[in-house]
Amino acid sequence: PADLTDNDIQRRNTIAKLLVDWGLVKVLEPGVMFDQAPLSQIKVISFKDKDNWHLESKYNIGKKKPDAAYK
Repeated sequence: PADLTDNDIQRRNTIAKLLVDWGLVKVLEPGVMFDQAPLSQIKVISFKDKDNWHLESKYNIGKKKPDAAYK
């Protein structure tokens, strides 16, 4: 299990605000996004440049597929 830190929540809120500002999403409860990380902690890359980066996720969201050994 991963540890979700306060800074993770702040970065999530900042990213959500950027998506709202760009007109890509609507936040249902914007009052919960008050605590945000500075933009210096967020790196936005264009789709065309994504191959120039090694992207690594900290969390996997969703159900883990069962391992073949456990079947």
